[in-house]
Amino acid sequence: MFIKSYCRITNHSIVLDGQRQETLGKFLNGHHVSEDLDNVFEQLDADYPAFFGMDEFSKLGFITAELLMRHNGYDTETFKPDIGVVIHSRSGTLGADYHLLRVMDGLSDDTQAYKRTIPNAICADIACRFKLGGEMGLILADGFVYEHFFRTSYGMFSTDPDLKTLLSGYVECYGGYMSALLCLLERSQQPVEKDYDLMEERFCIDLLRIH
Repeated sequence: MFIKSYCRITNHSIVLDGQRQETLGKFLNGHHVSEDLDNVFEQLDADYPAFFGMDEFSKLGFITAELLMRHNGYDTETFKPDIGVVIHSRSGTLGADYHLLRVMDGLSDDTQAYKRTIPNAICADIACRFKLGGEMGLILADGFVYEHFFRTSYGMFSTDPDLKTLLSGYVECYGGYMSALLCLLERSQQPVEKDYDLMEERFCIDLLRIH
C-alpha cells in the first residue's frame, strides 16, 4: 500500500501533491468557512447542485475529493467498483447536529437539516459524484492518528481483494476551523513485506512529510 496522490486544505491554503494552488487558495480568507468553500466550489465549475445544501464538513470533504480525483484523471461517468472511500474525523457531523437542534427549537426553518446529520453523508456524496462502488465509511477519532489510519487502510486492502484504490484521509471542520488531508492509496504491486511494523513506520513518515 502506498500514497499515490494527496490534497491538503486548511483555512488559508490548498495544496495538491506538494504544489500550492494559488488560484483557488486566494478564495480562502480564513474567517467565513462556508462562504469560502462556496467560492472555491464555484471556481471548479462542477455540476453538482446538491453541494450548496451540504454542511461545512461535507463541503470541505467534497471539494478536497473533487480536486484530488480530477488531478488523477478520474471522470464522473464511469462506475468504479474497485475504489472505496473512508474518512476519519474528530467532530464529524457535530456542526450539522447543532444546526438540526436549532431547527427543532424553532430557530431555523431548514426542512432538510436532518439529511446532513447522517454520518456517512459526506462519503455518500463523494461516492455518488465519482460513482465509487467500494467500501465506504466514516471513522471518528481523536485527531488524525497516523497509526490508526495506516492499520484501517491496510486492513481494508488485506480483507478485500477486489479493492484496488482507497480514497481516504482526515476531514475536520467545526467552529470556524477546517483541515482536510485526503489521499489516494493504492495496493502495492510488490509482494507484501513481512515486516508489518516497518511498513507502518514508512507509511506514517510519508504522512508526516505531507502534513
